[in-house]
Amino acid sequence: MSKMIKLLFFLNKLVWNFNHRLYMRNNNKLMKRLGIKIVGEPIYISATVSFDGTDYGLIEIGDKTVISSGVRVLTHDFSVSRMLYAVGRLKAEEKEVSISSPVKIGSNVFIGARSIIMPGTVIEDNVIVGAGSVIRGTLEKNGIYIGNPAVKIRTIEEQLAKYDKKGLI
Repeated sequence: MSKMIKLLFFLNKLVWNFNHRLYMRNNNKLMKRLGIKIVGEPIYISATVSFDGTDYGLIEIGDKTVISSGVRVLTHDFSVSRMLYAVGRLKAEEKEVSISSPVKIGSNVFIGARSIIMPGTVIEDNVIVGAGSVIRGTLEKNGIYIGNPAVKIRTIEEQLAKYDKKGLI
């Protein structure tokens, strides 16, 4: 990342403290300049979200998406080096080996605070992810997922029916 873009991100995080709308307008533009694929207009991506800097072009974020504070989006896995070293296929003086995989976050997705999105994850449209979840694989559309690893607990329709029954909406 160039020094200029780093400075712009830093200044935009200061803006986040007092004007979230201005922050998001700037943030979407900055993320696009990094190479992150922004489809439509995400509603909110916290200034404390951390994107893997290995290859920003491997990250796609859909329209009307909300990504809460402290979320970590990973596109690489360096644990393969540890495995190769353990079985003698990588020498200490050799370069570390990693595997990179894209992350796709669909449209109308909510990702709860401090969740971790692992490399190769696909989050389809209309998905809710509970706070602190570890997300890997494919999360199917219209589902609510929580846990480590994140598992589907119900559909959005089932959750809305629970809210209706309790008179919450």
